[in-house]
Amino acid sequence: MTPAAQRIAVACGWTDTQIIDGKYGQSEVPDYLADLNAMHEAEKMLKGGMRSKYDAELTLICSQDYNFIWESTASQRAEAFLRTIDKWKECK
Repeated sequence: MTPAAQRIAVACGWTDTQIIDGKYGQSEVPDYLADLNAMHEAEKMLKGGMRSKYDAELTLICSQDYNFIWESTASQRAEAFLRTIDKWKECK
């Protein structure tokens, strides 16, 4: 997925809002791929089994980069989030 597509998918995935021209409401879509605080807000919507799936996805992504999950970047968290809510699309 392109970075722009990831940002929009994360925003739509947790705010359930329509994104038009890179904006929701009067605000720009947060840069989820670079902002850990923005990803923390998105992660709050994960409940129950979704949280377990997110942890597993993040662990898998981090292990590919030889990182621990507590060292994960906002970009890694965004990918794990999108995989958890089934919004991740592989580039073709």
